[in-house]
Amino acid sequence: MTPFLRKAEEILEIAATGGNHVTDAAIVLDRQGGFRMLDPSGWSLPGLAAEWGAAAVYRIEHRGDSVRVEGWDGASRCLLQKTRSAARLRNLLGTPVLQAIS
Repeated sequence: MTPFLRKAEEILEIAATGGNHVTDAAIVLDRQGGFRMLDPSGWSLPGLAAEWGAAAVYRIEHRGDSVRVEGWDGASRCLLQKTRSAARLRNLLGTPVLQAIS
């Protein structure tokens, strides 16, 4: 597995375990290993890469009970999707999952 795809899987795992407050985001990785999180509205992945000089870019999208991560590094593209943790538990139990409000 390539580091590009491994990073997409890591991002998907983190995004899928987030609570309902999680929003869509773009993650831009630079060539030195640093990253930025941005609002992806109006941007294509190649556009973000060009604007920020990125080695790779990833877009996180929430769609109902699913989370999608799309990645692009100039040579490869990936799209991964997963059902969020609370939704998987709710589907297994057949009941709503209660969440604590702090």
